[in-house]
Amino acid sequence: MRLLPRYRRAARALTAVTLAGVLGASGAAPYISTLPIAAYADTQSELDAARAQLSEIGAEYQALQEKLQQAGAELEETASQIESTQQELDQAQKLLSQNVSDDYKQGNVSLIDILLSSTDFTDLISRVFYAGKVNDAQTEAIDQVKELQTQLEEQQAQQQANLEATQAQVDEQAANQARASALVASLSAELQAELEAEAAQNENLASGIQSAEDASNGASNVPVAGNGSTDNAGGTVSGGGSTGGGSSNNSNNTNNSGGGTQGGGSTPAPSPTPEPDPAPPTNSGGSATVSSPISYALAMAGQPYVSAGESLAEGGFDCSGLVYYAYRQIGITLPRSSGSQYTYFKNNAGRFTTNKNELQYGDVVFFPGHVAFYVGNGQVFGATRPGQVAGYGNINWYGTFLGGGQL
Repeated sequence: MRLLPRYRRAARALTAVTLAGVLGASGAAPYISTLPIAAYADTQSELDAARAQLSEIGAEYQALQEKLQQAGAELEETASQIESTQQELDQAQKLLSQNVSDDYKQGNVSLIDILLSSTDFTDLISRVFYAGKVNDAQTEAIDQVKELQTQLEEQQAQQQANLEATQAQVDEQAANQARASALVASLSAELQAELEAEAAQNENLASGIQSAEDASNGASNVPVAGNGSTDNAGGTVSGGGSTGGGSSNNSNNTNNSGGGTQGGGSTPAPSPTPEPDPAPPTNSGGSATVSSPISYALAMAGQPYVSAGESLAEGGFDCSGLVYYAYRQIGITLPRSSGSQYTYFKNNAGRFTTNKNELQYGDVVFFPGHVAFYVGNGQVFGATRPGQVAGYGNINWYGTFLGGGQL
């Protein structure tokens, strides 16, 4: 007997229900219809969890980057103050030593002023060594040296405190990178690719992935170091002279205590001969030019950030130290800090602009507390911050653009 269409449909439905009941009664699982759905649900759940975790890590990473950028600027400012004070101290000590020497030769010495100006018995003995009188001008000079030495010691103590605070932040960054790296490594290549694609629209996620990638550069494992010392090289005042000879402890001494080789830094290597400059990136703001200093800077890619570092012998560079190094290779000695370099370029550059659109390849570019080289397409190259290696970054990452140019 033939069934009408609606009855045929009913019969098929009844057969399906009966089959399902039989399968259910026999304990057989509906394999084809449920397993793919479960697998998809597990994958989606893993993706959602990874996205949330990486985004949280990324937000933390961004905050750490901002703190470390500021810490780098503070370290450089303190190093610059130490250098300036040390130079003043050296000059004051030399002048005082010369004055005392002249007075001693001329016999212009009186013991009363030595007695009145001595701070303790040891100081008195060292002053009496010069056997005589110190005029008012020399007393003032001695006080100036003492004041400068005290100021220098305070600056060096501040630098040490800054270094310790920065080290804590770098350690925190290293832990962040380790978490991000472990999370990414636990994902399949398919999930990693999907997160990479989503990162273009999710800033925190992109930062989380960047943190995982930065874990491999090893910069956060290099101890933060500076070249200041609480035991300054200026010595103590001895009857208007200096037992330390006024030797400089400033950052222009490449054999200072800031060497990154101690405590896990990289092994010093001879200065490399730079490779030819890469083709300058196109820039809508003007024609690109090739500058020799930038080739020396680019050859330092991957070197750790070292506070007050300005050579490979020190294990790395800070931002102004890399610019200082690059220009020194072509025979130009720049001021040492980013602030003084900014003033120097502003006054002496053959071309200096405050318009980002007018920047050219190889320009030295300045921001509050930071300096780098412009490489085109809105990108800069330099020693960025503690816990990072020398490399590339977006020009908008470093705050207010102050200007840039070339000598």
